[in-house]
Amino acid sequence: MHSFLVVLLIFESQISIPFWLQPLGRMHPLILHFPIAFIVLLVVLNFLKNQMDSNSFEKINRFLVLFTAFTTVLACIMGLFLSMEGDATNLMTLHKWIGVAISFFIYGLVFIKKERVFKTVLYIGFIGVIFAGHYGAGLTHGTNFITEPLKKVKVVEITQETPIFLGFVKPILDAKCVGCHNPEKQKGELDMTSFNTMVSGGKHGALWTAGSTEESALLRRVHLPLEHKEHMPPEGKKQLTKEEIRLLSLWIKNGANENISLVQLPENDTLGLEVSKHLERKTQKKTLAYNFDFARKKDVDALKNPYRTVIQKSPSSPAIEVVIHGKQTYAPELLTDLSKIKKQIVSLNLSFLPIDKGSMEFIGTMTNLEELILNFTDLKTEDLESLKTCSNLRTLSLSGTQVDSNISDIIKVLPKLSRAFIWNTTINEEEIKVLKTTFPEIYFETGFQDSENKLTLTPPRLLSKSTVISKDDYIVLGHKMPEVEIRYTTDGTEPNDSSLLYKNPIKIDLKSKLPIKTIALKKNWLPSPVKTYKFFDKGYLPEKFELVYQGIQSEFIGEAGIILTDNNIGNSNDIRSSAYWATFNKQKPLNATAYFEESSPKIKEIVFSYGINYWQKKEPLESLEVWAGYHKDSLKLIKQVKRTYRKINKEKEGSYRSVVVKIPKAEYRFYKIIAIPFKKEKLYVDQLFFY
Repeated sequence: MHSFLVVLLIFESQISIPFWLQPLGRMHPLILHFPIAFIVLLVVLNFLKNQMDSNSFEKINRFLVLFTAFTTVLACIMGLFLSMEGDATNLMTLHKWIGVAISFFIYGLVFIKKERVFKTVLYIGFIGVIFAGHYGAGLTHGTNFITEPLKKVKVVEITQETPIFLGFVKPILDAKCVGCHNPEKQKGELDMTSFNTMVSGGKHGALWTAGSTEESALLRRVHLPLEHKEHMPPEGKKQLTKEEIRLLSLWIKNGANENISLVQLPENDTLGLEVSKHLERKTQKKTLAYNFDFARKKDVDALKNPYRTVIQKSPSSPAIEVVIHGKQTYAPELLTDLSKIKKQIVSLNLSFLPIDKGSMEFIGTMTNLEELILNFTDLKTEDLESLKTCSNLRTLSLSGTQVDSNISDIIKVLPKLSRAFIWNTTINEEEIKVLKTTFPEIYFETGFQDSENKLTLTPPRLLSKSTVISKDDYIVLGHKMPEVEIRYTTDGTEPNDSSLLYKNPIKIDLKSKLPIKTIALKKNWLPSPVKTYKFFDKGYLPEKFELVYQGIQSEFIGEAGIILTDNNIGNSNDIRSSAYWATFNKQKPLNATAYFEESSPKIKEIVFSYGINYWQKKEPLESLEVWAGYHKDSLKLIKQVKRTYRKINKEKEGSYRSVVVKIPKAEYRFYKIIAIPFKKEKLYVDQLFFY
């Protein structure tokens, strides 16, 4: 086994681990605990040598040495297999060579007879285990894993003037990404410890595209299914929350600016609103623990019913949140019955309920109330006088109520108020400006006050899913929002409010090869961007495919034969997704044979589709050959297409390519397609169409 290890180390750069052997390498973390434990046990045993009879010691020691040598070299070989799957980093190199050294040191113990030399080599091996374990933990958890909790003690004060990247974006990436993307462990050659290193990107290109969420690799990865091999963070690691993903998306869409802060954003900016929520949560976390007692559990349980939700914030907190539902079933008792726990209530939601001044007087007795939501109730400013006693109030939601600018008289006596929702009230734009000037420490949510701030609709969606269709298939469009009007064109022109109105599923002329262009329209909303859907004729499907290679196993594991005819066009912005793309190279080109039934169709055209990865700058396809015949063993070359190795302009040419091969019309049963990439390029194959 040690001889085999030496061979692997010598020819490491020329070895490619087959897919069926990769699971063995991935068992490395499981097996390595055996040599660690046995090396420690050997050290302890040799310390206790004088406490045992010599015969027993020699037998136990000999067995442990042999078993430790075996498990150590086994773990080392498996670790080497695992390292060949990923990218070589300084940290991995240190971990690998220390592991190799330990393996040979322990193997040396098998032949050493002198006690002093034996112990010296054993203790060196033990010290090596400590360092190898440290670097191995760094590969898994990051080099700062042990000291990270100590660093968190240094809390940086975050305010509205703090750059959004520094205060909100970087902490998310530090917590969820830096463990695998740092100077010592650069998975994918990507370092995410600073803004500059993130902008530089890794071997797969840029981490994000400023202003575009669809073209940003970071967002594509986090939105992949958890079980997908390219999902980030990997399955088993702590995942990003929906709120964190939304914040990252809005920051990138806003331009991914390193220095912009909350105060620099325009009023009602969606990124600003999201950052405000995160800032409020951070502020609330810094508040002192509650100084009131827990409510009795039986009192809390007795107050729960279908129209009233009563929840304790956490088992360790006495604070309670209450929501009362149902305008038609509301009765004042649903509120006043809370008197037994009113001291513990910190959040109260009464939206859309017929709350009156009497109810507000009861609410005024909730002295620990921090959040009060009264949206779309019929309350006026004078009904809120009793809130002046709620000195702990931090958030007050009055959207859709009848309050006016006199609300300032109440706001000024609420010392902890930091956020007020006043959109869709009688307070006009000028009065809002006065409120903001008078109370600069309070963030006023004012919504959209005029037609100049209309929201833009999202484009129509393709509900029929596949863009590979037959002439009898219908195309179904839709929109997430109700009462949206969908207009479309099929002649290549841009759609507008006078274009064809979508009412029922439609058919298109596949021979025209023109896309459907769609737009969404709705009153008081801005039109959506034009969404273009290009459809492909399904053509004739072969009975089955036979491939010489399933693809490059280090990048793709799956059925290339299915992918080539699955009627799913891959997204060229996520070209490394094994769900829609198969990867081939010069050594393992695409070599696929299609079988048709006895009554085979007269095929006159074959279309071969492939994609260009975002880091590829040159044309990857060198040649495409089509062989055909009536028998599998007697095929003849009927067409060959050759390409030149040239630079490509993706802005003009796009990232999705199709090679159309015209062939003599005949009823062949077998068609062999050979696609050979250039020497240094990878070919990302998507579909094969037969017409």
